[in-house]
Order: sequence, then C-alpha cells, then structure tokens
Amino acid sequence: MLLSHNFTLIESEVHPLNREQFADVFVKRLSEKPGVKCTLIENPHWVVEVNYSADTYSPSEVGQLCVDALANYRTASADIKSFTIMALGGVKNTPATTPAPSLQTGEWGVDIVETTDPGVFLEEINWETLSQAKPAEDVFRIECEVE
Repeated sequence: MLLSHNFTLIESEVHPLNREQFADVFVKRLSEKPGVKCTLIENPHWVVEVNYSADTYSPSEVGQLCVDALANYRTASADIKSFTIMALGGVKNTPATTPAPSLQTGEWGVDIVETTDPGVFLEEINWETLSQAKPAEDVFRIECEVE
C-alpha cells in the first residue's frame, strides 16, 4: 500500500508537513502495530509505503490505522483547528507506467487528505465517479473529524 498526502488547510492555522514529517507520523505510530511497517519512499506522488500482513488486516483497516495515526498526531499538536482527515483508497487496475517504488497493478494507493471541506474536495477529484467505476471491494473512503 502506498500513501500520498493532500493538504488543503490554511498553513497559518495547521502546520503543513513535509514528506519526511508526514512519513514519520506513520513510521512511528504504526510501528506499534504487529505486522505493519512503514517507510518513506522516493516518488513524486507517493510518500509512504505501508507493508502489512493481509492475514491480520484488511486494506480498509490499514486505512483506518493511517487516519487514526495522523488524527492522533494532529490532536497532540498545539496548532489544532477543526478539519477532516480522509483516506481515499483504491486498487490500481491499470498497468504501471514506472518501476517500483511506484504503484503496481493490484496494489492499493491511498490518498491521505487533510481538508476543511471534504464534500468540495471529493467533488473536485470526481470521487463518486472514480469510486463507482471499481468493484466495492477495491475501494474505500474513511473520514475522521479532528477537533
């Protein structure tokens, strides 16, 4: 599973995370979970690779772990404002255009989104159409309010 980061918050209200800081949230917080390992990767879009035991976790459960990790990190920060964290996951079903560490056919890509208006964000990326084009078991959406 590969994670990307979409930060659409006002930087003066919530501290933006660079790639290393974003990856560190998951490396540190998910290392406590048995069978889960996260690493920072070099890719223009994807930031974190999450390896996990498919016998222990479903992709949506790992997505929930990721949302919880970032929400817990943000809640612990001093500059907390009210916003939503989403995990938008889907299985890649087209051939890969570049070699690893890029998303390969059959692997999960998950966009971790921080936004004050999830409805607008989902509309801008055409989420309904994108998600309906895949079988239900090949897509998930998880939301968490951070206050």
